[in-house]
Amino acid sequence: MNLPNKITIFRFCCIPLLVVFSLVNFKYHWVISLLIYFVACVSDTVDGNIARKRKLVTDFGKLMDPLSDKSLVYAAYLIFVNLGWHTEICILLMLAREFLVSGIRMIAATTGEVIAANKFGKCKTFLQMATTGMTFLLLAIGEGAADITMQTPWLNTYCAIAFWVVTVITVLSGIVYAKDGWYLIKTK
Repeated sequence: MNLPNKITIFRFCCIPLLVVFSLVNFKYHWVISLLIYFVACVSDTVDGNIARKRKLVTDFGKLMDPLSDKSLVYAAYLIFVNLGWHTEICILLMLAREFLVSGIRMIAATTGEVIAANKFGKCKTFLQMATTGMTFLLLAIGEGAADITMQTPWLNTYCAIAFWVVTVITVLSGIVYAKDGWYLIKTK
């Protein structure tokens, strides 16, 4: 268990903390949620940089790093659904992409091949983390409002636009993975 893998596990541990601090209403809970989310997102960059720089890239990291990213982002999406933002269709489309890519990775694993995230997948993850992070930031800024969604209707508009843009990019990145992994599907 090298340092980048420990950081990946740390990111998994941030998820329940994010959920608890987001859903339990007390003074500054959105600020704390934002900090947890920010630290978890930064840890994604840190573990990747350390792994590449020190040549500590492992099959565990190639598989679990993207899984921890997905878990973090989808936990955030579920928090937003709980707030009443109707992002369910976006989430379903993005989850379909994740299942497709995971299926391709599982097929590859049966042949001893590990498919790491490509540049499209990394772009998708960055955009997902950036838009959800911005949402947490806006929630933290409006922390004192009795009902944040009613006091700031522009937040609903931002979320709707941002999450649909990310959904389109997520689906497109899934199409790239499917195209690149089609040879695996065809031979199995």
